[in-house]
Amino acid sequence: MRKEDILNVAPRLLTNCQREEYFERGFLTITDIVSDSWAEKLQSTSKKFLRASTSVEESGDIYDLGPNHTNSKPHVRRLKALVDRDPIFWDFARSILADIAADLVGPDVKFHSSKLNYKWPGAGELVKWHQDIPAWPHTNYSLVTLGVYLENITEDNGPLVCIPGSHLGPIFSHMDDANQWVGSISSEDLLKVELADGVKKLGGAGTVVAINCRTIHGSGSNESQNVRSLPLYVYSSADAFPWMAQPTPTSKTGQIVRGTAARLAHLDASYCPVPPDWEKVGYNSIFASQDPTTLEK
Repeated sequence: MRKEDILNVAPRLLTNCQREEYFERGFLTITDIVSDSWAEKLQSTSKKFLRASTSVEESGDIYDLGPNHTNSKPHVRRLKALVDRDPIFWDFARSILADIAADLVGPDVKFHSSKLNYKWPGAGELVKWHQDIPAWPHTNYSLVTLGVYLENITEDNGPLVCIPGSHLGPIFSHMDDANQWVGSISSEDLLKVELADGVKKLGGAGTVVAINCRTIHGSGSNESQNVRSLPLYVYSSADAFPWMAQPTPTSKTGQIVRGTAARLAHLDASYCPVPPDWEKVGYNSIFASQDPTTLEK
């Protein structure tokens, strides 16, 4: 759905100024939008899966495990296909988040995917500069990721950093010179990006940050003493359709969570790099892709 058509529909939750900011900058921070009750439910369920991970020895369909994972101390980098892990995560996807998505992608909203990323203390937990859409290209670029802050996000714990206006620029390849997926933008291409303009997305528990699928973003190391957990939910307009196998499908992928299914596809004329065939090569997580010492499983 086109920007002008979205803005012609009255918003459910956001103001028109907030929506204009999102379309101009490629991201938006929405404070105090998720209730304490929801944040506590999500946090307690997340901790349940962290405890259960100590019985798992290698990455699989549920967990992406970091190199320091043991049966006495978890090091989970990602809880995969979040809405399939516990009903609470799917209930949340269909609640206030779907209303926020409708204000940004249009009244007819399709659920795409979800995961929960953990950033552990230490220098090895950064996420390199990347865009989301090269991993899961669609017929248009309406897709938005909504990240939910379950605790205070500060300068110390490796906050998300977004480059304003980068969603209006090129979509960069996330392959290396050998045509292997690395999940990040090359150093050569980054010379074309105003990285110094990056905005750190700080906020308290209950904050939601919305990121357009073309926006360049990353995050630094967690220099605090506590793990940072971040559930991420992806939505699209109903008229956006994937044209490649998706790397992280869920049992709910493609479900309409607001409005109705599309009868026409919206085709954007912009170029988009072709990712690997995920059905053939498989996909673990962005952490595994960006870490050359970690093999994809």
